[in-house]
Amino acid sequence: MVGAIFGGANYAMLIGTLDGLLRSMEGTEAERQEFASNVSVMRRAILGFDVLVCAALGYWLGTMFLSPAIGAE
Repeated sequence: MVGAIFGGANYAMLIGTLDGLLRSMEGTEAERQEFASNVSVMRRAILGFDVLVCAALGYWLGTMFLSPAIGAE
């Protein structure tokens, strides 16, 4: 669970940086709209990947270190 929360926080920081970069770009309105639609898909992919990796990492760390510490087998 903590891994998923960490993944969401990481996503928020990454998207904030990405939005700043996109707003600083110059171009025609049509280019910006096309790029914005592509970024929407990229955001979903980043969120899915980030949450999946962080949740898997959290699960692995929990089974490796937390389970033996609390005596669960």
